[in-house]
Amino acid sequence: MPGEPISVTEVVGIAKRAVKGLPSYTVMGEISSFKGPNYRSGHCYFELKDESSVMSVVVWRSVARRLDFEIKDGLEVVVRGDFDVFAPQGRLNFIVSSIEMSGEGALRKKVAALAKRLAAEGLMADEAKRPIPVFCERVALVTSLSGSVKDDVLRTLARRNPLVEVDMAACSVQGSAAPASIVRALSVAEAAGPDAILLVRGGGSYEDLMAFNDERVARAIAASTVPVVTGIGHEPDVTIADMVADRRQSTPTAAAESVAPSFSQLVASIDGRANRMGAEAARRLEGLAVLVDGLGGQLPASLVRMIEHRREVLGALERTRPLIDPGYLTEDRLLDLERQEERMADALPRGIARQRERMEGQALRLGASARRIGERERHRLQGLASSLEALSPLAVLGRGYAIVRDAGGRVVARAGDTALGQDLSVLLGDGSIDVEVTAIGDGD
Repeated sequence: MPGEPISVTEVVGIAKRAVKGLPSYTVMGEISSFKGPNYRSGHCYFELKDESSVMSVVVWRSVARRLDFEIKDGLEVVVRGDFDVFAPQGRLNFIVSSIEMSGEGALRKKVAALAKRLAAEGLMADEAKRPIPVFCERVALVTSLSGSVKDDVLRTLARRNPLVEVDMAACSVQGSAAPASIVRALSVAEAAGPDAILLVRGGGSYEDLMAFNDERVARAIAASTVPVVTGIGHEPDVTIADMVADRRQSTPTAAAESVAPSFSQLVASIDGRANRMGAEAARRLEGLAVLVDGLGGQLPASLVRMIEHRREVLGALERTRPLIDPGYLTEDRLLDLERQEERMADALPRGIARQRERMEGQALRLGASARRIGERERHRLQGLASSLEALSPLAVLGRGYAIVRDAGGRVVARAGDTALGQDLSVLLGDGSIDVEVTAIGDGD
């Protein structure tokens, strides 16, 4: 071998100096074997690869702290930096001075920023969601006329509820012209005045769904006067259009099912409400029956108390002096006149005699009138007493009738309301007796 051999340190130093003379590079690749941040230094390490090559990358702590996304395996990034040789291991490293996402990662970052801004404006708030009828009689379908999505939605609506009317508003669902096309189709669908709008498309890559992450589409959905139901892509896919919509379903078929309840669901719902209404009506009727039974048991006792009170009032009136001695007023007046006569007898004997005759005549007329009034009032009170006596259940009992009550005090009106061996109380005109049912007849 030509020349004298050199040490490893010397050759690594030569390589390091040679690498230092290289310019800065901007490199795109996929992250793998990520490690970091180191718990002591805070630096990050990973490999950047493409289909055929790989290189070691170092991200110093000062650079890593400025990133607004998380470094992880599988992420496509664009890095800028310089090559260097790590002398202790003789390893060629690429030292990163800046790093940013590329491809889908960059798109997701952009979409996340837009979603955050629209959420701050309230476009995704629950209170901004419009109510969607449980049973939609008419829906507008906004989607592409090509592909199977349209046919899947129409078949689902026809199967679930053939009475639902469908209006079509065609649009592009992919590409740079798609957002403007979707906005126009939403306007056409809204003008038709349906109960709800179905905005749907089939699955695809994240890039394929970017039309539904467009700000124009999001604002058109939020401004619609008709509620919007989305079914975009498949289960994991969530777009900004889904976040702003009034209802988000995972697939176009699920979106169609949500606005068209099946006939069996409707029948079950109606049957359930009918059963609940019947149970509530039965409960209220039972409560009214208990109330009526209670009032029926209280009525006889209340009537008896009322009649007894009226009888006591009439008895008190009969014991008053005007009814016992209607002439007492005239007698008192005559006594007063006699005393006046005695006082005036010596002074005006003739005048007194004439006055006496006149007063005696008046006294006779007053006495006769008082007796007539007293007799008329006595007859009237006796008539009232007779009327009350005729209405009294006690009078009915006095004629041989009886009131039968069970152990709870309720009046027994029919033989069918009793049972053999049941204890009953019988109220008669002059008292009550307790009996036991030994036989029940049919009334013949």
